[in-house]
Amino acid sequence: MTNEHAGTQNQYQFVVNGHLADHWRDWFDGLSVTCTPDGRTTLSGTIRDQAELHGVLKKISNLGLILISVNPQPPA
Repeated sequence: MTNEHAGTQNQYQFVVNGHLADHWRDWFDGLSVTCTPDGRTTLSGTIRDQAELHGVLKKISNLGLILISVNPQPPA
């Protein structure tokens, strides 16, 4: 099985419940972190490959955050 998009970078948006404390922002390696008025946090940015995508999901899980959604974004 091959991935025709292997090696391409994709934009993703992760939405979690609650506001992420400032000291955790650096842990998300260059993702933009935005707290929203509805009590959620949006993490967005470039994900290079599936391994990095799974790494972000693991960090979200390790922090005990509730994942609301993972949204691939159209290319810029």
